[in-house]
Amino acid sequence: MQKVILKKGKEKSVMHRHPWIFSGAIAFVEASDGQLVAVCAHDGTVLAWGYYNSRTDIAVRLLSFGDHKPDADLFADRIRASYALREVTGITQCTNAYRLIHSEGDMLPGLIVDWYNGHCVMQSLTSGMDTLKVTIATIINDILKPKSIYERSDHEGRKTEGLQAHSAQVYGHTPEIIEINENGMLFLVDVRQGQKTGFFCDQRDNRNKVKGIAKGRDVLNLFSYTGGFTIAALLGGAKSAVSVDGSGTALELAHRNCELNTVRQTHEIVKADVFDYINNSDITQNLIICDPPALAKNKASVKNAARGYKKLNLKIIAKCPSDSFLLTCSCSRFIDHKLFQQIVFAACNDAGRDACIAGRYSQPADHPVNIYCPETEYLKALLLYIY
Repeated sequence: MQKVILKKGKEKSVMHRHPWIFSGAIAFVEASDGQLVAVCAHDGTVLAWGYYNSRTDIAVRLLSFGDHKPDADLFADRIRASYALREVTGITQCTNAYRLIHSEGDMLPGLIVDWYNGHCVMQSLTSGMDTLKVTIATIINDILKPKSIYERSDHEGRKTEGLQAHSAQVYGHTPEIIEINENGMLFLVDVRQGQKTGFFCDQRDNRNKVKGIAKGRDVLNLFSYTGGFTIAALLGGAKSAVSVDGSGTALELAHRNCELNTVRQTHEIVKADVFDYINNSDITQNLIICDPPALAKNKASVKNAARGYKKLNLKIIAKCPSDSFLLTCSCSRFIDHKLFQQIVFAACNDAGRDACIAGRYSQPADHPVNIYCPETEYLKALLLYIY
């Protein structure tokens, strides 16, 4: 039996069911990287099971607690439970695109699976999940019978796990572009070359909120990617929209999404660095969406990331007209809700603008937060009304 022995007194986090064990808590290891291990107390009592990697600070990611070794039946139960959660919360009724498995949130750490109109896209983020991915894919295929499964294991975090980027067809045939339906809106998803697995399902609820407040407004969508917020606003009755992104490929797909939804309002696409754009352009629109990529990749980068978020929001708030809405977001898990609100407060204060918070939002139910692992809560959004 491969095993990890914890230092005396380091069992507390396991007893509290936190799924991570850091290398500093380990006294002795008898295991190979990527393999299932029994996690034992100092006296040898088996506390939990997980997979081990000597290369990372999070040395063990736990799959089960107690002395029951994880097996295919456990994984099948977890996958059934994850699908049932999406069904009972109504997600499968409003869209055919959602996150099916959200890593620690669904108690399958290191695994992301997104469902796009019957096609699955998998991401294996850790060496331990890499050893299990064939088993997981087989179970998904048996239980949910998708049209295809495609692996997009190209996340930059794999480097720290000692893994190369890997993309491949696993089952069936996955089209390069998949059409999805979200709350009556249609989107084209590039699952092979797009960001993450192709689409940001986690902003589904916020797109719907933007759709609800967009009537009669002019829209500026910053970091627009393939135009999700743009389409929502235009279908909600916005008069015009400008989509700004650094990727020409993403903007082309945004244009195609407008055509797909038969949007006839004025839609301008601007290929530019968003920081440069807000520095050099007037902001005349009165509904602005700012949804940047994660600026804080780790704890060490939080200070610089906070400056970046403040700079973005300060420029927007200072330049936008009165009677404006700003939906400002952060997907950095190292920036918590409290800190993000403090950053936005400082931006409003420095801009000398009166504003109120019209809404606070987090990630939807298909991106569940593990109650024992608050680190799984990453998405924050504030809807500001600027007087």
